[in-house]
Amino acid sequence: MTTTKDSRIRPAAKFFLEGDKKFFVKGVTYGPFKPDAEGNYLGRPEQVDADLALMRQAGLNVVRIYHSPPSWFLDRCTNAGMRVLVTLPWEKHIEFLRERSIRKQIVEAVRTSVSKYAGHPAILGYLVGNEISSTMARWLGARRVIEFVEELIRIGRAIDPDTLFSYATYPPTEYLLPQNADFCCFNVYLHNQRDFEGYLLRLQNLTGEHPLILGEFGMDTIRHSQDEQAEMLGWHIDSVVKCGLAGTIFFTWTDEWFTGGQEITDWAFGIVTRERRPKKAFYTLEEKLGRNDSTLPHRPLPKAPFVSVIVCSYNGGPTLASCLDSLGKLNYPEYEVILVDDGSTDDTSYIAAQFPWVRYIHQSNQGLSHARNTGATAAKGEVFAYTDSDCMVDPDWLYYLIGTLVSGDYAGVGGPNVTPPAKNWIQACVAAAPGGPSHVLLTDVVAEHIPGCNMAFYRWAFEGVGGFDTEYRKAGDDVDFCWRIQQAGWVIAFSPTAIVWHYRRFTLRAFLRQQNGYGEAESLLRFKHLIFFGPTGTAKWRGQIYGTPRFSWFVNRPVIYHGMFGEGFFQSIYPAPQSDVAAYLSSIEWFALTIFLFGLGIFLPALRIVPYLMLGGTLCVALSYMVRASIEPKFDTAGARLLVMFLAFVQPLVRGFSRYFTWLHFKRTPASVIRAHEHLPEPGRLAGSLSRRVFWSEQGRDRHYLLGAIFELLDEEGWRYSTDSGWNEWDIQIYGNFWWSIALQTVTEYHGGGKCLTRVRLRNRFVTTTIIFNLIALSLLIYRQLNISHVDLWVLVPYVLFLVFLWTRARLLKSRVAELVDLAAYHAGLQRVMRRGKIAGSKLTPQVEMPANTVDEVSANLPK
Repeated sequence: MTTTKDSRIRPAAKFFLEGDKKFFVKGVTYGPFKPDAEGNYLGRPEQVDADLALMRQAGLNVVRIYHSPPSWFLDRCTNAGMRVLVTLPWEKHIEFLRERSIRKQIVEAVRTSVSKYAGHPAILGYLVGNEISSTMARWLGARRVIEFVEELIRIGRAIDPDTLFSYATYPPTEYLLPQNADFCCFNVYLHNQRDFEGYLLRLQNLTGEHPLILGEFGMDTIRHSQDEQAEMLGWHIDSVVKCGLAGTIFFTWTDEWFTGGQEITDWAFGIVTRERRPKKAFYTLEEKLGRNDSTLPHRPLPKAPFVSVIVCSYNGGPTLASCLDSLGKLNYPEYEVILVDDGSTDDTSYIAAQFPWVRYIHQSNQGLSHARNTGATAAKGEVFAYTDSDCMVDPDWLYYLIGTLVSGDYAGVGGPNVTPPAKNWIQACVAAAPGGPSHVLLTDVVAEHIPGCNMAFYRWAFEGVGGFDTEYRKAGDDVDFCWRIQQAGWVIAFSPTAIVWHYRRFTLRAFLRQQNGYGEAESLLRFKHLIFFGPTGTAKWRGQIYGTPRFSWFVNRPVIYHGMFGEGFFQSIYPAPQSDVAAYLSSIEWFALTIFLFGLGIFLPALRIVPYLMLGGTLCVALSYMVRASIEPKFDTAGARLLVMFLAFVQPLVRGFSRYFTWLHFKRTPASVIRAHEHLPEPGRLAGSLSRRVFWSEQGRDRHYLLGAIFELLDEEGWRYSTDSGWNEWDIQIYGNFWWSIALQTVTEYHGGGKCLTRVRLRNRFVTTTIIFNLIALSLLIYRQLNISHVDLWVLVPYVLFLVFLWTRARLLKSRVAELVDLAAYHAGLQRVMRRGKIAGSKLTPQVEMPANTVDEVSANLPK
């Protein structure tokens, strides 16, 4: 083993790397044995040499020890090609945080041990603690214990920055997760494979973007047979690989074990006996693990469908070569790569030509959704996998993505997108800021939303929902697609280790431009999926949003289940849901109200304190995000934290402004469309109520024919509208002018023999701007009356004129929509019924033969 810096193991998202290759931890615990005269717990050097050689034969590459080793032990590990994970011992069974002297002793012990072995090539890393009891953690307080462990990690890292640091926890204290650890380590003993895999997936999501390894796992061969042990360790390796862990450590190497001042003779967890004779489990590990440290022990997938990887790019030249290069290194049997160039003006075509195995398609600039549909049209695969040109995929991306997809009854699957290491402090702050693309999980394996840069769907599911909606040119297409998949009754899975490295925006201006685009997308999504949005226009997710700091002891404190008297075996931590209060305090509506009250305070001194308190609440939300944000350690300075706080303050404002601007722009039908009039046949020009329309048919033409004709006219003439998503009391909401919209509702009475009476109701609805202007006007009127001694009726005249103006605009809009409904009814072959039952026309030729679809648009396309 060399001593170069490249030989040191480093974390990379959910995995470890040695140089540019993955390093999979295949470990075993060693000792402690009865101490010798010098106090060493690792046995005789001759025995260590024999054990290390046998470990390498079994395919092991890491040995975990529980005491500080002598130098000769590390040297022998180096010579044998083994790495050492050192567990630093200290008195964790006592009330170690109560007295400063005890804390100082622990800190000094960690500092001494790390200093002694700093730079040694055998050292993989340190565990600065192991299994603090759940009752002691509860007694001392989880937050205090975590902060102390984080302090120990900071001390050790300052001495040896190239070594890995973590803490070994276990199910009774799964909440003890130091945020500054390089990886996460859990000691888990579960003998049921299904329960074991379920818990591993929970831990994968709990540990976020850190590599996860198991620090201990084994079976006693006194209470169980060697066959049972071998079988369990065999499926254990399969499950660890399937769930995407970065490695596992078996407990223990030999049945020889000394702890608590005595030899342990009633347990036999060893892979070999006291006499070093291999048990059956030894040969199972030898078969499963292999000898190559950098090779993940892949298990064969139950099914490996042909995959079409689709990359869409618009001026993505700076990162495109890295993206395509990573796609050429995938560990997956059969796949193709399709690059769709959406009208780029940079060197995208030149870069694509350097990769002749990539199918290159060029189109004029028509937006992201159209490009994704173009790729799907050209694809040959049974599965469509999407990523972006500013992403680099992990070599095992498709292996984990498809492995999860074929493991259950899923229509699609997605994975996390991880930020590559930042090149400067600005990039590090942008990566840590809120608002980046992230996944939303309903459970540990089921997603509500997966980002478009890391998603895969079966062809039948893609075609079943009609592909991506081309209305979304910049963003939002993935959200819309996921919601439509779920509305069709299908399930989206999540694979926590199907990693793509996604470059965040490189500058503050680019970040704010991205948030502006996200706000525009949210506004467009609200048209189509009103039920998924709150009153402020932000999405209402049912699941837990990932990709942001999840655990905070300042705001939104997590909830921990300790069990009765703090002795529960699985003491789970549950992150608090996204705070509605925090969302309102940071929203643009709250900020606008704050500015309004600042202005009002000029005239009403009693109100001047209120806007300051409101602004303080907004700053508290940004401060909370600043405190819990995860910034790369080398860029984590006071200035960086302040910049993250500023971005947390500005991001919802930029996004909200864009959302409202887009909403008001697209919520209005062009004035030229409203001013135009329909060319109705003479019988259709009869007067009647604008709020209600009644139509008759003796050919079985009901409301669905009418709605189909209305949709056709709305699209043909350029109206803005939303369709009922299943949660509304109206069928169509038609957006009119700056002040009003129209809610259209229909019902049909069936009178037998094909006779149908269809009723249409039109209702005016306020637009947000109408409410705002009225509130401002009323506020000024009230202020005026409070500051004069008499009632001034003349001041009401402008407001009354404003109300008359609103009434005329409402009537004009309703009249125009009524005309459109009458013409649609004429096209659909329906006859207008007047108030006294008189039919407006006797002979009408229907021009629309098909009704609006009354069933789910994908129900006819279910896979057979």
